[in-house]
Amino acid sequence: MARFISRAVLVDSENRFLRRGHAPARRGSASPWRRPLFFCGVLLLATVGLLRFLGGSLFAVRRFEISGNGRVRTEEIWKALEPWRGSNLVMLDLAPVADCLARKPWIERVTVAKRFPDGLSVRCVEWRAVALLRDGRQLLWLNPYGAPIAPYDPKTDHADSVLVTADRRVLPELVGLLEDLRLRRPDYLSALSEIAALPDGGFGMMDSIFRRPIRVLRRDAPEKIGALLRARSLIESRGWEARAIDLRFADQIVLEGAYGVGNSL
Repeated sequence: MARFISRAVLVDSENRFLRRGHAPARRGSASPWRRPLFFCGVLLLATVGLLRFLGGSLFAVRRFEISGNGRVRTEEIWKALEPWRGSNLVMLDLAPVADCLARKPWIERVTVAKRFPDGLSVRCVEWRAVALLRDGRQLLWLNPYGAPIAPYDPKTDHADSVLVTADRRVLPELVGLLEDLRLRRPDYLSALSEIAALPDGGFGMMDSIFRRPIRVLRRDAPEKIGALLRARSLIESRGWEARAIDLRFADQIVLEGAYGVGNSL
């Protein structure tokens, strides 16, 4: 009888020990959700606070820093930027600002940057004018691609420039000729005053060196102009007077006019 009771007690003790081991697992099954919820709440509150801070009046646009402009007056750029005054700098999309300024005459490209807490920085790059186009009764500045930039203003524009007469379809090639001369014959370009497209091909130029029309083709104009400059002393020493000089022929400098007919170099 004693042996039976002892075994029963032993079995009962083991059962109590096993039952205690299951209880912590049941209590801990819900705890993994508490910590993520706590951190999500903190993150949400921090995000709301940050958005209120960044969207406040501290970051309202009040200052405009303008640089790089010469032809375009600073007052004109300020006026164009006025619709964005008071906008929130953090949320401001800079693309519409840059597009608005890029439509201004003389501005080739523009860079807009944020200057915290309340400023916009505008850096302008203006077009380089290469010539003046005679367009009816008005004069237009041309950019290096042969496109008009803006009308000539006699009150403010005083720079000397080559006067151009040509159909707009020919302007890119004509301006390309001027760029070739700028790079390879800058001494002659500084003496050039007018250039026009010729009906039979090529271009006619007037300068302060020879003071008569000089006809060229773009493909070899710098070389031909160089040869003409080298032959200048020979032409003057022989007394060859010509009404025009034609450089459109291969390996020839043709003098045209009453005293130049039949003479070529």
